[in-house]
Amino acid sequence: MTASTGTGLRHLTFEGTRLDLEVEPGADISEALDFLGTHLAAEVSGDSTNGSDSHKGSDSTKGSPALATLRIAAARSGRHVPPAGTEWEEIYVRKSASEFFTVPARRAEALGREYLECTKTGTRFVFDRAARTIDVVLGPGGAMDLVELIRDLVLKDQENRGAAVLHATAAYRDESAVLITGAKGAGKSTILLELVEKFGYQIMSGDKTVLHEQADGSVLASGWPDYPHLGYGTIAKYPGLKEIAGIAEGYEPADGHAFSPVGKFAVDPVRFRERFPSAPRGVRVPVVTIIHPSIGPGDRTVLEACTAAPDTLAASLDAHVESAFDGANAGWHHYLTDARAAQSDRRGRITAALAKVPAWLLTGPGDLTEDNFPLPIAEGSVA
Repeated sequence: MTASTGTGLRHLTFEGTRLDLEVEPGADISEALDFLGTHLAAEVSGDSTNGSDSHKGSDSTKGSPALATLRIAAARSGRHVPPAGTEWEEIYVRKSASEFFTVPARRAEALGREYLECTKTGTRFVFDRAARTIDVVLGPGGAMDLVELIRDLVLKDQENRGAAVLHATAAYRDESAVLITGAKGAGKSTILLELVEKFGYQIMSGDKTVLHEQADGSVLASGWPDYPHLGYGTIAKYPGLKEIAGIAEGYEPADGHAFSPVGKFAVDPVRFRERFPSAPRGVRVPVVTIIHPSIGPGDRTVLEACTAAPDTLAASLDAHVESAFDGANAGWHHYLTDARAAQSDRRGRITAALAKVPAWLLTGPGDLTEDNFPLPIAEGSVA
């Protein structure tokens, strides 16, 4: 989804959530829209085909009010600056073990608005809840600041609507999805890329999967745009990936880091997509298999059918449901109210339904072959 720098109104949509983008002439947001375009649809106002998807399962947002209008300026003006003398507080939009993903900022409140400046780039956001507007001006290198804002708004709205966001990668094939879920460092990305590289799957989601309950009680999965963040043990497995990650020849990871969440690398998303195919934008499909990996050193990879009771499996899945409203830095802006409580029963039904899906436990180094890869997964069919 490549956007020009021209003026006009754009609608950015994801599963019933809509953001309107008013883009001034000269404001270039193409990098942000290209990144988000793997999963969010963009449509120029008055054009029913540009950037839209007609894949089955997609929710229409036409006629529904926008969550917010983002007014994206080409240059900073007085509307991006609080009144003189307003006090600022130091915060984080995002704080990560990786400096690359850490976004320090400062915030101020005045005249019923919330002002925020990303201090690395100079990007400014001004939130006006009463007017349902967010003024935006990007600083140099600020495309990912806009991505962070849009992802945060959309995910929070999805949760308020009853979606469950699972900390899981997802592989797509044959109109269905395989979920790989677990804690950081469990091997989710490794198993995802094994499915893509060796068994004809496509990347549907690299870190989070959004799950929606349907009227008939079934559950459909949607992918989510995330920046690839991979450990050395995963990167070293696939030809060309070291170069894409910018890892110099002869690099050796610290002891114990090859299978560790410590020391991960941010991988260029454009080149990553060129190397590993992505699922079509807008797909919402049933989950046919769930893999729970715990990879690490070993002589062989072992997959065993998970025989735990559904209640136990549901509790395990509940533990991996995450929220954009939670965490030390989740309140970096206050444009949206947390209304998740009204949808807690729905999220419980989603994980209970997933607990009935065939599940597998995976241990060992994570190398999948025709010998150790269970046929029900390889065929993308329910056992």
